[in-house]
Amino acid sequence: MNSKTLKILSTATFGFGVGGDAWERGMGWNPDAIVAQGTTSDGGPAYLGSDDPCGALMVIKEDLTTILLSAKKKNIPFILSCGSPAGSNTELERALEIVNEIAQQNEIHLRVAVIPGELEKDYLKGKISSGTPIRRLANNNALLEYLTEEEVSRSKRIVAQMGPEPIMEALGLDVDGVITGRSLDVGLYMALPLKMGFDKALAAHMGKTSECSSLICEPQSYDPVFAILAEDHFLVRPTNEFARCTVNSVVSHNFYERSDPIREENPGGILDTSHAVYEQYDSQTVKVSGSQWLPVSPYTLKIEGVSQVGYRTICVCGVRDPILINCIDGFLGEARKAVEKRMSPLVAGQDYELIFRVYGKDGVLGDVEPVTQTMSHELGIIIEAVSVDEARADSVCQIAVDYMAHMGYPGRVATAANVAFAHSPREHRLGSVYRYNIWHSMELEDPCEPFDIQVREFPKEQ
Repeated sequence: MNSKTLKILSTATFGFGVGGDAWERGMGWNPDAIVAQGTTSDGGPAYLGSDDPCGALMVIKEDLTTILLSAKKKNIPFILSCGSPAGSNTELERALEIVNEIAQQNEIHLRVAVIPGELEKDYLKGKISSGTPIRRLANNNALLEYLTEEEVSRSKRIVAQMGPEPIMEALGLDVDGVITGRSLDVGLYMALPLKMGFDKALAAHMGKTSECSSLICEPQSYDPVFAILAEDHFLVRPTNEFARCTVNSVVSHNFYERSDPIREENPGGILDTSHAVYEQYDSQTVKVSGSQWLPVSPYTLKIEGVSQVGYRTICVCGVRDPILINCIDGFLGEARKAVEKRMSPLVAGQDYELIFRVYGKDGVLGDVEPVTQTMSHELGIIIEAVSVDEARADSVCQIAVDYMAHMGYPGRVATAANVAFAHSPREHRLGSVYRYNIWHSMELEDPCEPFDIQVREFPKEQ
């Protein structure tokens, strides 16, 4: 192994559990930094739009406590994205309150560089008015090809997936660690290696491999993984003594959430792994080399924004009558007609949406489900009503529920109790409904421009 190395302990997203024997084993290998990604868009737009806490704050606090105390004890930096899951400023501040509690309760002092990822609307409007093209990343008709000031105004909240550059700058501010809002997962891992002069391709590939922790291990778990970055390769291994990294398990991660397993687009460049070499270094460790970085200009950042489209009310119910199962499509079609008939005198036009999700038939794939014959002995049905008016969503859902509870169908034996409702009350308000109206790429000359790096002291002064 070359003399120049950097050792990183990577843990899974907060909430899965940090600690135990595997954690202690990883800390015993003397990492130079602890890195963890704690933001994601996986859960959809509601998490970015909501003003209510979405993360499991109790378990997040437990995991953050382990990370912060371990880093403080070893005097090594921590690099974390927080504000689970969407990385808004609201969520980030909640996470920082937890950091403050941890510092108070454990009587430690933390100097932290905080980098919010939320973008001000006026900033984005200024970029648009100055001629900066902000183009959609997905060819979807729900997204404008080029972002407009009007669409920015319609957004509830907008975040940017920052790259490694702001984090690199923050690491130079004499801090114990860095906590960001929404961030590129790989960027968290690249920041310290790039600041220390390591190869960009290897740093990016190491980050891509480590970002989801032991998903690259056999068997998979939520335990950390340990990466050692050298000048011309990196090593990766599990901290769980009963797990192992194999060439197959590490290479397989290239397919995770990627349309192209060998070319990954990142801010400022493409990670090309087509010439990467994977070797079994020992029984638990894989050695990786040969990755390439292809610079791309201009530098771009992904930005994510959501707008509110209405309110949702649902009902969860089930069907076990084989006669009803065999005619379920017609039954639900009649229920839809009944709702339309009842609502037509009350509203001008159909300004609501009624959705039946039939699990056990086509609840996942809907109209593109290739299996045409229902094989289930029972079906789970979610009745979903969406409208710009919350009371109207309630009404649509309730009419559908009442009709399904009593309506007839060919061959019916009993006049009631053919649909079983899971709860009382049967209807449940789920609140605001959001959609991604911004899923765009913004060009930048300075990768740090949109981000305000703040140095904060914990615990805060009373």
